[in-house]
Amino acid sequence: MAKNKGKNNYVPRYWFNIVPFITNVLKLNIPEELDPKSKRPMALSKLAETLPTELARQELNSGIYGYQEKIPIPKKLQELYCTYRETPLVRARKLEKYLKLKNTQVYFKREDKSPIHSYKLNSSYVQAYYAKKEGVKTFVGDTGPGNWGMGMAMACKIFKLKAVIYMEKRNYLAKIDKVKVMEKLGAKVIPIETKEGTIAASISEAIKLVNEHPKNKLSLGCLTAYSALHNTVIGVELAGQLKAKNIHPDAFVGVVGGGSSFSGFVFPLIKEYIGKADFIAVESASVPSFTKGRYRYENPDLIRLMPRIKMFTLGNRFVPKNLGASGLNYHGKNPLLSLLVKKGIVKAVSYTHNEVDPIQDLFDKLEGIRPAAESCYAIIGAMKKAQELEKKATKDDKKTVIFSLTGNAEKINLDKL
Repeated sequence: MAKNKGKNNYVPRYWFNIVPFITNVLKLNIPEELDPKSKRPMALSKLAETLPTELARQELNSGIYGYQEKIPIPKKLQELYCTYRETPLVRARKLEKYLKLKNTQVYFKREDKSPIHSYKLNSSYVQAYYAKKEGVKTFVGDTGPGNWGMGMAMACKIFKLKAVIYMEKRNYLAKIDKVKVMEKLGAKVIPIETKEGTIAASISEAIKLVNEHPKNKLSLGCLTAYSALHNTVIGVELAGQLKAKNIHPDAFVGVVGGGSSFSGFVFPLIKEYIGKADFIAVESASVPSFTKGRYRYENPDLIRLMPRIKMFTLGNRFVPKNLGASGLNYHGKNPLLSLLVKKGIVKAVSYTHNEVDPIQDLFDKLEGIRPAAESCYAIIGAMKKAQELEKKATKDDKKTVIFSLTGNAEKINLDKL
């Protein structure tokens, strides 16, 4: 574990690669990603035309990413992680009291404790690092409500890359404070209006610019195998905290949009806790990819330039209705996570935005943290699971729920960036 300013903590020196566990222990075959035109296995050289080569290797489980469990984190990235990690594991005592829990404890991992108030730096730093190392000039991406855009912008500023970020106009106008953060960090934010108004549509616009020049590469913050790998700093760090505090969880609960944060949260813990604890992915009932979608091959984008991925999907032309959290506006889910859901290792539930909307004010009132709209899905999932476990819990057999707070809704101080 890396040290942070002399303090004892659990900032990881490695990412946890779940691929060997899936193939060697669970004995499952991981479906290959396919070339969108030939429908044959995607060639590394072809994907590297769009992504930085190291990210393409991670995406396709190429080289060490196909067999090595612990992937060393480069020293520069360890140093960047240590500027905001480790993130606290906090007992939600007032929430427990509100729920009248006597023998069930609730903890949450505060991934909102970063300069941009979300977990997005876990991967954006990594992506920009490899892009810079490869000689990329312009890093191109998309953002829904602005969180990935802020992560991209900060990472590109540090690594001196030009950042171009596409954002649906309605999100651009609704999240103008986050647009200002991106621009303050030097990014060019382009508001767009697409027929679908989805993240898949924004990704498609980004890919068009990537294809204009070989020094332009794509940066994605959701869905991908590589972003899930980078986010395993969450779960690796949490494992150390649980051991230090002698906590034995019965359930891990997190929100899932594309699946990057949830995968990073639970992948490092599945090996130890499979059969001992539940892993619960909470999605929006407006985008029910896991609970109502199909497990099949699908294109992540609309223009069919990215690899076809076997995942739970609603179809890349899906347009949600009554969506409260715009960060969950994506039709598909991470391929490795999808496989684990298909096999019943991870369970999926969904809630409507009407059920979730009151949670933001409630959690703010109880715990003094105003959670991001997306994080409220994890909170309600944890509340429901805690109430369920309380019925089985006793004084001699206490139960514990852990959830990931992926972000907060507090305003970012531009002067501190």
